[in-house]
Amino acid sequence: MEEKFQFKAELLKVHKKNRRNKALTPSADEFEIKHGLFIVVPENAGIVTMTAARDFEDYLFTSMNVSSMVTTQSAEKAITLSLNEDIEDASGFMGYRITIKDSGITVEGYDEKGLAQGLYYLEDLMNIRKAPFLKKGVIKRKALFSSRSTHSPFGMFEWPDEALSLAAHAGMSQITLWIKDGYTSQRKENFIDLRLLSERAEKYGLDIAVSLSAPHSKHPDEPDAQSYYDELYGSLFKACPKIKSVSVVGESTNFVSKDPKAGKAPYKNNHVDNIPTGKWSPGWWPCRDYPEWLQLILNAIRKYSDTCELVFSTYNWGFAPEEDRLRLIKNLPDGITVQPTWDMFHQYRVGNSVEDVVDYTLAFAGPGEFFVSEAKEVAKHKNLRLSVNAQSSGRTWDFGVVPYEPMPGQWIKRYEGMVKAHYEWGLDGVCENIHYGFYPSFILDIEKDMFFTNAKPSEEILADILKRDFDENADKVKEATKCFDEAILHYVPTNEDQYGGYRIGPAYPFWLEDAKALPCGLVGDGKMPDRFKSMFGNGIYFSRYVPDVAGRNSLTGVRIFDEIKSTEKMRDLILNGIEILEACENKNENLKKLILLAKFIYRTILTVLNVKKHYILQQKLHIAGTHEEAGKLLDEIEALLLEERKNAQETIPLVQEDSRLGWEPSMEYTTDEDALKWKLRQIDYELDMVIPKFRRGNELIKKF
Repeated sequence: MEEKFQFKAELLKVHKKNRRNKALTPSADEFEIKHGLFIVVPENAGIVTMTAARDFEDYLFTSMNVSSMVTTQSAEKAITLSLNEDIEDASGFMGYRITIKDSGITVEGYDEKGLAQGLYYLEDLMNIRKAPFLKKGVIKRKALFSSRSTHSPFGMFEWPDEALSLAAHAGMSQITLWIKDGYTSQRKENFIDLRLLSERAEKYGLDIAVSLSAPHSKHPDEPDAQSYYDELYGSLFKACPKIKSVSVVGESTNFVSKDPKAGKAPYKNNHVDNIPTGKWSPGWWPCRDYPEWLQLILNAIRKYSDTCELVFSTYNWGFAPEEDRLRLIKNLPDGITVQPTWDMFHQYRVGNSVEDVVDYTLAFAGPGEFFVSEAKEVAKHKNLRLSVNAQSSGRTWDFGVVPYEPMPGQWIKRYEGMVKAHYEWGLDGVCENIHYGFYPSFILDIEKDMFFTNAKPSEEILADILKRDFDENADKVKEATKCFDEAILHYVPTNEDQYGGYRIGPAYPFWLEDAKALPCGLVGDGKMPDRFKSMFGNGIYFSRYVPDVAGRNSLTGVRIFDEIKSTEKMRDLILNGIEILEACENKNENLKKLILLAKFIYRTILTVLNVKKHYILQQKLHIAGTHEEAGKLLDEIEALLLEERKNAQETIPLVQEDSRLGWEPSMEYTTDEDALKWKLRQIDYELDMVIPKFRRGNELIKKF
């Protein structure tokens, strides 16, 4: 059993101990790194080079049981580091050339970040080889994307040095923070020392990216608008002069637009006498005056930085007519980075219903039509840059409180699509994740390898990594993950579920009554109390099934039945994969963790199915028509609650064994042992109090 948050202690171990298989010996075409190796750095080596060199020294000692030393003194059979802007086709951002000979190893970096990535790649090769043996020859690689931004695996605003190191090892180049101002997180309660964090991050070759959530209440037409934005954005650079990227997201900025097609900001103001106007707030519409507004912000940024990037997210308006969206991009000022989402707004058929990708999902590898249309338009403009909100580092919104989704085949399809977008439309930046961050996994390692040039075929990458992590059971894991790959294709990314059972998992509550039911109502809308005062806490999900009528998918009352059928297929395929894994012998720790993860996903799917069935039974109960029918429905509801109670009970051992299950950086623990026991008490209340009350009401007629 693991204590709560024990996974964070594991994250502090950047290099795993004793990876070396001492039974292995080097072949004739391999160079062996032996005790006493010198890691030779230039006398004027920068902080990134020195940090990476010391990291490599620690890796050799911790993972390969080899003692080495960082020095400026040249030596035979050393690893010699240097900067070189002429390294052939590796010349470019994060580029490196590694030459391995009998006489030693040289690592040349196009820049310091490339030098660090070269050393990390040597670590990757030795991890796969399970020995400090490196094949002789020349390796030349560079990053495909000039920025890859990430949130932390420790928590929304938690960036210990180990988190920075893990991000750098994963090939990331930026860390992202959601802020209200230069010193305060978006939650308003967390003080952030951006200046100090930028200095610490710089050691690992990481830049600071911020997303500002603050009122942008001055319209470009107002005479003092420029000075207003000069002060707003100038305050960020006074707090942290090294900010590399600033993102503006419509729903967070509350821009006051004058576009006649748009409504008011913030979105809650779009009503008259409590009757909605029917217009979308500017954060959800491609307003015609966005270009002038962005120019003001860019002017303000340029007064403090010549290199800071202004990223304009088109996240929320994929449903808008294409002509409105593309007209906006055509009119954007030079120097803007446009960032559409990779998969959102894609519509497709499930059974006899139409669904759409409401938010991020791995069910659709992408790219979606929304991204393609905007990417093509950006590609026509030489002075615009293309980035993407891709959710690509192993997690999407599919399962809210898991570390990663173990579907390598589907991830590979997504990565291949992103690489293709790089070459076809100039995709140059990636928002890897939002508030749920990244987590070290074999999926993350596949992504890193594929996002550099001269990568091996994806099947080889996958085979090497599975062999590295699962030893003799690699083939069985591959077989099981093929089941998982097929399973995710049957996932349906609805608002009802991604803000419901999928977000929380088996701790999700089941309420039969209205939130205001007597005698006491449901305090906090019937959600488990927010124990940790985190970024979103319990505020980012609904406590009951809320029908979503968006006009882009079939009505809830129709599609819910097709969704159940599709979800049942996913459930069965996940179970097939689990059975394959459980049949393996000599399970190592990696395999045991994978089984726990798959079981947690399976139990989350059971909860989602039960939520849907519970909702259907509720609706039928409201119009039962006869006392006899109502009684039968209450019997079905009671049986379903008992089934869900068992599901929650059987989830407890999973979260006891793996403390990362049931946790998410912006919500903290929603589905740990305590939360699941809360769920059991909640179900007991329904069984002991609510169902009997409904039965009494239904049986009153017998007394008259």
